[in-house]
Amino acid sequence: MPVIITSSTPPLDLLSILLKKRGVTDFQAFLKPPVPSLDLDYQPIIKIIEANYDKNILIYGDYDVDGICATAILYQAISEKCKSVYSFVPHREIDGYGFKAKSFLDYQTKSNITFDLLITVDNGIVAQPEFKKIKKLFPELKIIVTDHHLADDSLESVDAILHSTDTSGAGLSYLLSSQISQRADLGLAALGVVADCLPLTGINRQIVFHGLQELRLNPCLGIKKLMAVSNLRTDALTSYDLGFILGPRINAVGRLDDPSSALKLLLSNDPKEVSGLASLLNDFNKSRQDIQKESIDISEKLISDQLKSEKLIFVSGDFNPGIIGLVAGRLTEKYNLPSVVISTSLPVAKGSCRSIKQLNIIESLRKYHDLFIDLGGHPLAAGFSIDIQNISKLKNKLTKYVNSELKDKDLTNKIDYDAQMELGAVKPINIKAIAKLEPFGIGNSKPSFLFKKLTISSKKVIGSTGEHLKLKFNGVDAIGFKMGELDKSLNIGDSVDIIASLDLNTWNGYTTPQLLIKEIMEKE
Repeated sequence: MPVIITSSTPPLDLLSILLKKRGVTDFQAFLKPPVPSLDLDYQPIIKIIEANYDKNILIYGDYDVDGICATAILYQAISEKCKSVYSFVPHREIDGYGFKAKSFLDYQTKSNITFDLLITVDNGIVAQPEFKKIKKLFPELKIIVTDHHLADDSLESVDAILHSTDTSGAGLSYLLSSQISQRADLGLAALGVVADCLPLTGINRQIVFHGLQELRLNPCLGIKKLMAVSNLRTDALTSYDLGFILGPRINAVGRLDDPSSALKLLLSNDPKEVSGLASLLNDFNKSRQDIQKESIDISEKLISDQLKSEKLIFVSGDFNPGIIGLVAGRLTEKYNLPSVVISTSLPVAKGSCRSIKQLNIIESLRKYHDLFIDLGGHPLAAGFSIDIQNISKLKNKLTKYVNSELKDKDLTNKIDYDAQMELGAVKPINIKAIAKLEPFGIGNSKPSFLFKKLTISSKKVIGSTGEHLKLKFNGVDAIGFKMGELDKSLNIGDSVDIIASLDLNTWNGYTTPQLLIKEIMEKE
């Protein structure tokens, strides 16, 4: 018998059903996660850092949200005890992806500083050739690598390593920084974890659960100003806000310009400077949205023939290299196929990949490692640099391999649900019970429910271009975002099955429950 939530189901029973569906056995630990911790050996790293407090330390980060947050967290912690700590985040186009010896040496020359200790955050685990170059020139330099990406080689030139794939670069940076300072910024760690699309289970749930509390109560000045320009309420901040409102604004400047502006926002205590930087990041995000839409439209036209026969979306062109990851993500989301998007706007082409659960994209790409200049990533996302003349070779080889790998696999993007629910159970007390499962995200999605035989009592399209659908079932509103095209196929009086999540809608001082439609399954 399927589980059915009725109007008489107690909220605690509803919560128990949802926890069991998620495979949770320790309800208390899930609902009230412990303070974040990972069983790693921090002491060798702490010992090296402490020995260099009176020397010159450089923290070398990355240009995405996770890397920028990781840099800020460790910089703040070390700067409490070291007056000569510096930070560097690479420029996407000038420096490229991952740790580069040339970028380190250029920064050292430009700063007129000889560094005694180099610490990488969110990068470095595959950079042995680059570290070897530096050690040859500066054999006394100490190197610490902190990274969460997949390792593919040993690091003989490195003095200490903090590596785990369980959390993000910012998560690792926080765990290390908390060994140095009691004021390590857990809020920035939460932002990095969510923006890097990691599962919100285990250590990551701990980080985001407690990090959100910190951000609601006492965010750093930069995040506070960024929330203000984004029209976010500090006291009501959610994981959605981290991933879809704040994260994109921090990412945008690094996609289109110099990411150091985002780092300055997180580190500055000057209200005037922070206000200007927050507005700058907001403006860059608007520009990013325009460029992204144009690039997606171009890509859709280029791949129309591929979609007829191939299991891989592969597109290259004169795209802005800062947005190719977003384009790849949208294509994979829309077609549920792995995608590779390559920018040929520079002498060395840049590629970004997104994948589906049926294909490990980084393992697939590493089969052709000889074609790349640089390569790194995760099972579901990867990035690379490649000579333009090798793009066609990569396309042919990778497409053939992916077609073979996915040939007999079911690629249907099935929408799952937690339980069947009657319309009478859509009430505020149950919505508040469901909220106890927050933060929601990958690995802990917002609960969805199957509603059967609902009769449409009213319908209309909403949004500036009619892209959204609003239905009403026996007095309960239901919104289908980007479902406006279904309006013509539905009629008042139709009986439908839907999958939807529950939400509270506040309008003109009144709060009412509503459904957020994920799928309209049947019409009778």
